[in-house]
Amino acid sequence: MNLAEFAIRQRTFFLFFITLCIVAGGLSYFKLGKLEDPTFTVKSAVVVTLYPGASAQEVEAQVTDVIETKLQQMGALKELRSLSKPGMSMIFIDLEESVRSAEVPQQWDLLRRKVNDVKLSLPASAQISIIQDEFSEVYGMLFSVYGKDVAPIKLREYAKELQRRLKTVKGIKIIELHGVREQAVNIDLNDEHLANYQLSTLQVINQLNTQNMIFDAGTISAQDESIRINQRSEFQSVEDIKNFMLKGGVSHLGTGLIRLGDIADVYVDYQKPALTMSRYNGLDAVTLAVSPSDGINVVSLGDTINEVLAQYQAQLPVGVEIGTVAFQPYEVQKSIDNFVGNIIESILIVVLVLWLFMGLKSAAIVGSSLIVTILLTLIFMYATGIDLQRVSLGTFILALGMLVDNAIVITDMFVSKINKGMERFEAARSSVQETVSPLLFATIIAVLGTSPILFSNSDAAEFAISVFYIMCASLLLSWFVAMTLTPLLCWLWIKPKKTQQTKPNKLMAYLTNVIHWTVDFPKRTLALLVPLLLITAVFVNLIAVNFMPSSDRPMVFVDYWLPNGAQIERTEADMQRIEAWLLEQPEVINIASFIGASAPRFSVTVEPEPLDPSYGQIVVNTIDHQSIEALVTRGDKWLAMQFPQAEPRFRSLKLATKDKFTLEARFMGPDPEVLKRLSREAELVFAAHPNTKYARNDWRQTSKVLTPIINQDKARRAGVNRADIAMSMRRATQGVPLGIMREDDRMLPISLKRQHSDMSSLENIQVKSMLGLHGVPLGQVIDGFELTQEDSMLWRRDRLPAITAQAATFGRTASEVRLELADDIEAIIIPDGYRFEWGGEYRDERISLMDTFSNLPKAIILMTIILVAMFNGFKQPLIIMFTVPLAATGASISLVLFDKPFGYMALIGAIALSGMIIKNGIVLMDQIELERKSGLNLGDAIKKATLNRTMAISMGALTTALGMIPLLSDPLFDQMAATIIGGLVAATFLSLLVMPALYKLSYQNSDNKALAAADLSKEITHES
Repeated sequence: MNLAEFAIRQRTFFLFFITLCIVAGGLSYFKLGKLEDPTFTVKSAVVVTLYPGASAQEVEAQVTDVIETKLQQMGALKELRSLSKPGMSMIFIDLEESVRSAEVPQQWDLLRRKVNDVKLSLPASAQISIIQDEFSEVYGMLFSVYGKDVAPIKLREYAKELQRRLKTVKGIKIIELHGVREQAVNIDLNDEHLANYQLSTLQVINQLNTQNMIFDAGTISAQDESIRINQRSEFQSVEDIKNFMLKGGVSHLGTGLIRLGDIADVYVDYQKPALTMSRYNGLDAVTLAVSPSDGINVVSLGDTINEVLAQYQAQLPVGVEIGTVAFQPYEVQKSIDNFVGNIIESILIVVLVLWLFMGLKSAAIVGSSLIVTILLTLIFMYATGIDLQRVSLGTFILALGMLVDNAIVITDMFVSKINKGMERFEAARSSVQETVSPLLFATIIAVLGTSPILFSNSDAAEFAISVFYIMCASLLLSWFVAMTLTPLLCWLWIKPKKTQQTKPNKLMAYLTNVIHWTVDFPKRTLALLVPLLLITAVFVNLIAVNFMPSSDRPMVFVDYWLPNGAQIERTEADMQRIEAWLLEQPEVINIASFIGASAPRFSVTVEPEPLDPSYGQIVVNTIDHQSIEALVTRGDKWLAMQFPQAEPRFRSLKLATKDKFTLEARFMGPDPEVLKRLSREAELVFAAHPNTKYARNDWRQTSKVLTPIINQDKARRAGVNRADIAMSMRRATQGVPLGIMREDDRMLPISLKRQHSDMSSLENIQVKSMLGLHGVPLGQVIDGFELTQEDSMLWRRDRLPAITAQAATFGRTASEVRLELADDIEAIIIPDGYRFEWGGEYRDERISLMDTFSNLPKAIILMTIILVAMFNGFKQPLIIMFTVPLAATGASISLVLFDKPFGYMALIGAIALSGMIIKNGIVLMDQIELERKSGLNLGDAIKKATLNRTMAISMGALTTALGMIPLLSDPLFDQMAATIIGGLVAATFLSLLVMPALYKLSYQNSDNKALAAADLSKEITHES
């Protein structure tokens, strides 16, 4: 009993089962997780180590290199990138792409152990290491609490309350606050008072720290109880600090007990300089970054969040608002609505085509099979945790035309059999019996067409992995439906047509003549391929190359760098001017600014910039994606005119690559000066190209260093040392940290300060001995100041200094521009001991393509094994494989006509296309073999089989191609759609001509020998 026989005999059960599947599929759709883009694991972490007071070179030698040496012992390490800055080391750890997502947490545990092991090898003051293994956490929703003339401390309170309320919403994983202006307690000591009360600076520091410590006073026994002794003495308010009694020496002013508030000015102020700042539409703000849980329905979560925001907004004071910077649920809903609309369009196109060529009943049967297959695939997605997102929904459209192929073959064969007089049950049974194995193998081969994505380990492949899973599930389910539901519906609905005289079909007559000619003259047919190949070569040269397109989200970034060493206040002032200009532009809806750091990572393709007071970023939401180009064109001109000293740039949001600049030329070697020279040469090449902008390097400019030249003899005579001088200068500039004051949920740092000094008054700073009571002006113990330049951003890769020349492209794709620049860049003379490599988009492209092509042979071998097993020979597989390259003709013409570039998704489309072509070839080859086995001679068997399978093959190709038309407007799938539409149409048409011709040439000798043997046998029989 085959599947069709089972479905018909047990039709009550089977239809009940299908009904349950339809209901379950509908419910699965509403329960599936919904995201804008697929998530993929960013296998990167960062180790931050503080080394206060050290130069970038000292940090590099004493901290960065020591930690990197230890981290290189990690077996799964792909690359180390490090940035050494004055007082701070940042080491970025990138794991091998072959490391599976489930193994990443184990690698970060190993990373922690390695960092703990190396701590004892670091300088004593460089023991604070922070490991951020959630570096890739994506915060899909950003909200700003802002208001005009609202104190930053009040904005923090409002933001904290909103954070508390949002945390009660089920489905939210992490909420972080950004741009909070932290406060600090400043103690401005008067040196004259200290001298009068015979107090040294060290005595004040020790007494303050001792008072502010938490001590364990033990427990006391009381009968049967043990009572903890609570000795609370730490500072809890500014008044506590002011009222603190210091013990000084006995003087003419009293007994030595002094109230701190009497000799010092104690006050709370905002930390200066601020670490980071945030604004919304030009007003001070605190930003909340919200990360949803994995696998959550973000759309439903968004509805709940909107309710919380609306309720809280109604309770906020007048003038305090909540602004939305990024709201993933809206983008997800928009993306899903768009794709669902495209899927419905594709289904209608497929059904309409079937109706026109196969009739209403056949179209209804195939359409029903298609809908059931889609619903079954939704059940599979729900069971395996595959979310509804851009790639999975796009794959549905990609698969739609292929999902009807098997049903078309069964329906076409059933109609043909009953019209020849076969009983309906037997027609259904035999139709499945004859095609069950060929169609299964053909379906598996179509699945294998996308298997390089499964075998690949690149980020781009992980981004597109749902293409394979959905293609595999949907195609195999379509085979099951075609073997069961389709013959059942055919048995129920289709009746044999009454015999009547049919009018001759001119198209069919023409096709019959063409096929007869190709079989009769196979060599002439193959000769016609030569001009087609020449045409293809011409069109290939006209195709642009673009590895991965930008997102179509109506958003753009403005990155702004002042020269290294700039104060954050100066960056803020410049950012305010840029904000005012942006808010005047008609394309702009709202903006959010981040000073001193970049925006929280709300997209997996955006790697945050390191903390830098000279850096700022503005996230600009525009009315639509098309308006960004005009805004960027005007913005580039305005920024260049207004800020010639800075490095501003506009940056679009990428889909699946993390490159910060599309063009990067990287030089590595030991000498920083040589690296700078090489980078300058590359920057000049970049800047000279008409389609590049923002040429620069990642080391940027040197920064100024002020060094007091200490006269050791004068210092010793004055009773002070280097530590005293450093402490006095720190007090006069940023303040000396003393400890923490705990106030409610806040921890305010306490700093010992002196009236701030500027460059002109540095020599008048009083240098007091830490241990003694005497002091001396700084100018009396130094021989002056030396102002020099230093490199304050030292990048390394795998422990080797590396500088990267960078640039962006416009007007043309990055691949085209890089090819034009490659000769000039690679002509730069690289000294011995140095090396060069390309970075940017080309690096991501090369990694992904090499990984995909390295896995392509696996798919080809598996396909070949199946083909050889099916036909038990090599000729048929070779004939089928020969037709695969024919798709290049149509694909190249289609890409040019639709004005689409060739990129990674087009490559995946081309590989998937090969599976479709092979599937069609199997159907035709199998039919030829059946006709030959029925007793027809070679030529007649080829002609009859080709004509019999033309309808099924053509309908499958046509529905697939036309069903992909809606994808031509999608920025991610447009390349793939154009490739498959043109390639499949051309390959289908050509294979119906080329495969018969090749089969004739391959088997005519054996057929002639068989005929000769038959004739000889007849002669012998006749003579006898």
